[in-house]
Amino acid sequence: MKPIDEDVTPPPEDEPEDVEEVEAEIEEEVRPRRRSGRRRRMSKLQNYGSIGSMVAWMGFLIYWLFFWASGFPFFQNVAVVFIALLIAIAFNAVLHIPLEEGWKPRSSVISGVIWIIFLIVWIFFFAGDFGIYENIGIALASLLAIGAVNVAVWVPSHGEEGGGRISALGGIFWLMFLVLWLPFANDINLIYPIFPYKNISIVLASFLLMLLIVMAPWRREITISIDGSTPEGVVPRVKGTLGGFVLWLVFIVIWMWFFADHPMLALSGNQNVAIILFSFVIYAAIVVGAWLPWARRRGEGPENWWAIGLAFAWVIFLGIWFWSFAYLFNDYQNFAVFLVSLLVIAAVSGGAQWKRIRDFESLDWDD
Repeated sequence: MKPIDEDVTPPPEDEPEDVEEVEAEIEEEVRPRRRSGRRRRMSKLQNYGSIGSMVAWMGFLIYWLFFWASGFPFFQNVAVVFIALLIAIAFNAVLHIPLEEGWKPRSSVISGVIWIIFLIVWIFFFAGDFGIYENIGIALASLLAIGAVNVAVWVPSHGEEGGGRISALGGIFWLMFLVLWLPFANDINLIYPIFPYKNISIVLASFLLMLLIVMAPWRREITISIDGSTPEGVVPRVKGTLGGFVLWLVFIVIWMWFFADHPMLALSGNQNVAIILFSFVIYAAIVVGAWLPWARRRGEGPENWWAIGLAFAWVIFLGIWFWSFAYLFNDYQNFAVFLVSLLVIAAVSGGAQWKRIRDFESLDWDD
């Protein structure tokens, strides 16, 4: 009996037809990949462009060193050389990004290089005229500007993504304003006095504007879903809660700008803090008054409503303290009083919860 050699392949005529079909399919799949691989090879334009950009950079370097470098300090000359090199690198990066990738990656690369160039120019040519916090603010604002450009490039401007684009840009522009306003507010204060209360009013007003811009695309979708559905009466309460919060911020903005340092009122900083706390108590009371009947009708809500009352009592205590007694102590002592009162509230609330859990565990579960 002749042994069978497993290493010996059958002759071609013995191959089944389905194997030939599989090989044909594989060949069809490999052929486009080969074509795409050939297409991704560097073209003559890319080769010549890369060589030309480096030659141009070297030519600029020689020209600058021979005619202009002697009129600038050493570090500024270094900055100019690096800027020219970055431009050449950006040109090569854009040149070698495949055409099928589109214009968005190119825009991101160019924006990133522009930011680095701006940073180099600012540090070596202009930073000396500003303080450290102002320079940090300018660097952060420029980085946020590049982020805004990339958001505008990559995030679609239609559908739900369009709302996300508006919200993202609103948040980014507010951060840009904040990092520029805070370090440069001292310069504005020399022209028109804004410290300290008007400055707080401006910052809160900018935050309020940002909040409205961020919420605007989603104003019709703001709701609360419970078990996959929206219960009756939820939508107006949610919008009322957010609207009340906006009105509370508007009140603080107006108070800080017009009344906080009014000479006729002669209020101290601690008393202004107390007014903000009392106004928050009023806002929170309105919100609880709107939600409490709805929760009771559904048989839901916090199991211990007294905990909310305890929080109200704590805020009212802080308001009374800052209005009547805080002036007798320094800032560190007042902060210590705040921490002690917070610990007391946390201990009382935690003790009540612990007692409730122990009572729950002591029930006779065998029955």
